[in-house]
Amino acid sequence: MPKKYNYKMKTGRPEEYKGEATIKKVNEYLDSCKDEYVGLAKIVVRLPSIEGLALYLDISRSTLYLWKENHSEFSDILDKLLSRQAEVLLNKGLSGDYNPTISKLVLAKHGYRDSQEITGKDGKDLIPEEAKLKANEAIITFLNGTANPNNTGNNTTWNGTGN
Repeated sequence: MPKKYNYKMKTGRPEEYKGEATIKKVNEYLDSCKDEYVGLAKIVVRLPSIEGLALYLDISRSTLYLWKENHSEFSDILDKLLSRQAEVLLNKGLSGDYNPTISKLVLAKHGYRDSQEITGKDGKDLIPEEAKLKANEAIITFLNGTANPNNTGNNTTWNGTGN
């Protein structure tokens, strides 16, 4: 049975890092991070998280970050926790076990993003370079007043004030 979290955080001086004993407790926490099901219904989601680990160890998050800075093996284990979190979110978000919107939101913290890169044929620019040059020339010509977009014969110059 997974350990119940103690929601009372210690205050004052940070807890002492205990090397292998601390790493062992982190691995226990990771092992306890399994969703609970009754029949086909999910009743408890246990996604590994920095916050969950802090509660499990009964320390503050800031202590975890101090340990990460000062102990390379602890930094590695926190990276393992975050990798596990991303893997679970990705897989269960795709399968529909987790809410896809929430999965997407948390995965953004892992560097995932929702975007499209639009290019032309064979990865080339959508707007060819010579079309961009022609557009720029037309804009400059218009702003300098040497072009007449309304074809009214009224040729004014651009003075930067819009007048």
